[in-house]
Amino acid sequence: MPMHLVRKYTGHTISAHEIAHARRQGTTAAAIATAIADTCHALAATEANLTQCAGTLATDLDEVRRALAAGPSDPTPTPNPTGRLQTHGPRLDALTAQRATHITHLRALARIWLAHHTPTTSTASQAEQMRRYAATILAAIDNDIREGTVPTGIGSYVDLHRYLDANDYLIATGVPYDVTQASIDLIAALQGLVVARLRQGDRPYCTHDTCAFPTHDHTTAYDPDGHDLSKAQPMRCRHCGQPAHYDARLDDYRHDDPATPDCFLIHRDD
Repeated sequence: MPMHLVRKYTGHTISAHEIAHARRQGTTAAAIATAIADTCHALAATEANLTQCAGTLATDLDEVRRALAAGPSDPTPTPNPTGRLQTHGPRLDALTAQRATHITHLRALARIWLAHHTPTTSTASQAEQMRRYAATILAAIDNDIREGTVPTGIGSYVDLHRYLDANDYLIATGVPYDVTQASIDLIAALQGLVVARLRQGDRPYCTHDTCAFPTHDHTTAYDPDGHDLSKAQPMRCRHCGQPAHYDARLDDYRHDDPATPDCFLIHRDD
């Protein structure tokens, strides 16, 4: 059984013995084990076919190189004129795409396997694990902020979902999920912890004259009474007076500082 592929492509070790033991149990674990084993076999077969296809193309290319490099008195190989690249090139592309699909599926199955086989830990250990998860997710969010995917000052998981699939943070961090209420409660608590850190007062945020995020507008053309101004001015919340902006991506108004308490006009959903 080619279980070494699990380690190669997921970074986790699942032995053939563990798979065989799980398959004898006849439970959800057996279904996951069977799926992992089947995916490993399919991936191994695809890679074998890919190696054969690449080897055929490499042989044809080598014949072309030797024919071009041959001197006047050198024996010259005759390159195959029957459209080898047209014949094998599409198959190479298809096998490469198939291999990528197998690897993605294997990684997803490995995460599910780990969720079912994570040993029970003490409350203190669980709390520390939650803090590590939150720190990893926060670092990933900060990286997306640096890349301009989400704005500085993001302060809500609901808002994160409007910019990207925020569930990817949980998946990339390896947060276990097995459709049970316990795992759902864990994720909800973890998201609450991440949001609390996003709204800490020492977090950076964008405001007038410092924000370059394309969908933000930190200015207003009206005074607090709704009258036209001669020129645009920094926007402030009309209820609490805190610096604010309009985000065209969210189609909503936000306080610049995510640590600003919700007010009558502006609030964030976690």
